[in-house]
Amino acid sequence: MFKCILYFFIYILTVVLLIPMGIFLGGRTFGLYDKKYKIEIYENKNLIKEKDIINDIELTEIENDMKISDLEKNNLEEYIVGVVAAEMPISFEKEALKAQAIAARTYAYKRVGNTNETIDYKKIGQAYNSIDEMKKKWGNSFDEYYKKVRDAIYETKGVIMLYNNEPIEAVFHSTSGGITEVSENIWGRSLPYIKSVDSKVDENAPNFTYTTQIDNQHFIKKIVDKFPQIDKNKIINTFQITKRSEAGYVLEVDICGQKMTGREIREMFNLRSSNFTIKKNKDNIEFTTKGYGHGAGMSQYGANFMAKDGKTYEEILLHYYKDIILKKVY
Repeated sequence: MFKCILYFFIYILTVVLLIPMGIFLGGRTFGLYDKKYKIEIYENKNLIKEKDIINDIELTEIENDMKISDLEKNNLEEYIVGVVAAEMPISFEKEALKAQAIAARTYAYKRVGNTNETIDYKKIGQAYNSIDEMKKKWGNSFDEYYKKVRDAIYETKGVIMLYNNEPIEAVFHSTSGGITEVSENIWGRSLPYIKSVDSKVDENAPNFTYTTQIDNQHFIKKIVDKFPQIDKNKIINTFQITKRSEAGYVLEVDICGQKMTGREIREMFNLRSSNFTIKKNKDNIEFTTKGYGHGAGMSQYGANFMAKDGKTYEEILLHYYKDIILKKVY
């Protein structure tokens, strides 16, 4: 009888105390494991989706609660990492990289806007390095350099430049001729925030002046291809610069009465800029250029020199783009 009572007591104790405790502990342990597992799967799917979008793989399903537009905004930053890696030397100061990030983001945002559709980044029109291209370019320094450029992007996440509450045409170039150019002298369209500003620091950039020699016969052939009616024997002697901008860029040249822009000459002979002088030699024409690029908007080397001088990315952008505001839009 006593043994029966004892067994009954042990049974009750087990049911009342130990089994619930086991259920509680077991359930809690399983719950933590299950939650962790779900988070890992969620994050992994996120990373896969981001990678797919960056590589322009069109997605038909989103397997989480994020909206496509939100996911793309996150990926826009990864795209900007690739743009800055391609567009600006990684040796540049971090504040210059931040300024470049905002210029590139503004340029992209103006083209894709706040869309609910999958973005084809190839259509934006900026240079871009993939992760593999960065690894090839940076080699053993990849981890260090990737962190540097990615930090610059994410520390300015969502910030773009606005003029009259609209994203600007955030044009930029490598090196000015000492003064930046106005937009109308390049594209024939006035952009009120793209003005000529001082960038004399660019004179310290490598190859600020650069001489290119064009063989006379090659020069003559190119001009005759464009103007078949021209007297080729007079091309060299009549070639002259007839008009410059206030910033020093060639606006017009004359060849036997035919007019060409400095930009056309630059593109025809692959010159570093349209801020050039000419020297006629016996067998060739020497073009000596100042700067590198079209000369409008932000000078990248100018931005870097300003950053070295202690200027912030805000000060750099407000110097090169007039009357704009910086705003975080997402």
